[in-house]
Amino acid sequence: MIMTRFQRLLKSRQLHTIISQETIKPSSPTPPHLRIHNLSLVDQLAPNVSMPLIFFYKNYRKGSINILKKSLSQTLTSYYPFAGRSLEPSVPQIECNDQGVEFLEASNDTRLIDFILKKELDETIDQLIPNYTFGNKDKLLKVQLNHLSCGGVAMVVSISHKVADGYTVGKFINHWATVTRGGSPKNPTFLSSKCKIKIPEIDLKGTNKVVKYTTSRFVFPNSKLNELKNKVNASVNPTRVEILSSLIFKCAVGAATRLSGCIPPSNMYHLVNMRNKITGKNPPEIAAGNICSIAVAKMAGTSEIKLHKVIDGLRKDKTEIKEVGDVEEVGEVLLNKMSTLGGDESRIYAFSSVCRFPFYDVDFGWGNPVQLMIKNGVIEGNVITLMDTPSGEGIEAIVQLEAEEMSLFQKDKEILAYSQDIKKFAV
Repeated sequence: MIMTRFQRLLKSRQLHTIISQETIKPSSPTPPHLRIHNLSLVDQLAPNVSMPLIFFYKNYRKGSINILKKSLSQTLTSYYPFAGRSLEPSVPQIECNDQGVEFLEASNDTRLIDFILKKELDETIDQLIPNYTFGNKDKLLKVQLNHLSCGGVAMVVSISHKVADGYTVGKFINHWATVTRGGSPKNPTFLSSKCKIKIPEIDLKGTNKVVKYTTSRFVFPNSKLNELKNKVNASVNPTRVEILSSLIFKCAVGAATRLSGCIPPSNMYHLVNMRNKITGKNPPEIAAGNICSIAVAKMAGTSEIKLHKVIDGLRKDKTEIKEVGDVEEVGEVLLNKMSTLGGDESRIYAFSSVCRFPFYDVDFGWGNPVQLMIKNGVIEGNVITLMDTPSGEGIEAIVQLEAEEMSLFQKDKEILAYSQDIKKFAV
């Protein structure tokens, strides 16, 4: 039987319905002395968007919704800026006024296995996500619990990058899960800036060129990464993250080269957690906010990229990042780095890693998640996120590239040689 285009559309369409929407407020009011949170320089440089985290669970316990809401309310007393509202663009501050966060409940007629086996992160994944962008006076945290047709759930946490980096998001979600199970986790310290200087916001759009980007998932087993490490003659023994980042960078630039016919000057930007660089008086055990900088490996475009040169360049730049006294100096480090890169027309490949972050320990009482996904939303450009596989036996790379370059990247012989089918790592 030949299906019409309309029939195919109906067959492929997923039924997604919002069941409820509620504002969750902190269980206790924020003290007066914490009512204003000054954004640091790094906070201000961060775009007011989210890269939502999607946690897939097989064994959702029915009737958990009220417990989730109550524990979220309790958690917000510790993560009080999340329940506030941004005073930007006029003032670089968060008013911690306890107005609350958004909690949505939805149903989706797709099975959990169909989501976790998806190689392309397309609009079907977007249905699970409350939103990517945050307007002024908008809620800074949005949660969406999606009930799937098989009985599993997809829990999505979307936090504005203005108030949290990946480390902070991970601490928040684990805190919430621990409270849900009746535990008493340690509280964070939000490092409020002493500086009230407003700096220009980053232009996310870049050039006026209209470019279509696609996002795909790739899994690289540890055995393959160790094999690759043994082949690379770097001056230092590279980590799994360094060797994989360098491979993806090399192959992505190679795809761009095959399309254009010339090797483009290209820079690898890698996000660096600066918490272990803070040496001031009594640094907090859990420092929350955006506390990061970047390390850069520059490739001039005069010859084919060599993995050891990328690794050495990245390591050299990391070692030049000095220790700092407080969050103000973290911002100064990042601003100085960005000023030295000003006017550089090289292609940018932005990497971040959440490997070894305890995301697969997030247990709300239903067991550990069987899969984590991180979806890049509205940030255009070449963006790569690395995270552990559920078993810890490899690294999953979520790669966003221009569509034409992605088609070549997926066929690269080195990518094919060191990656494996996602199905082999699905739980």
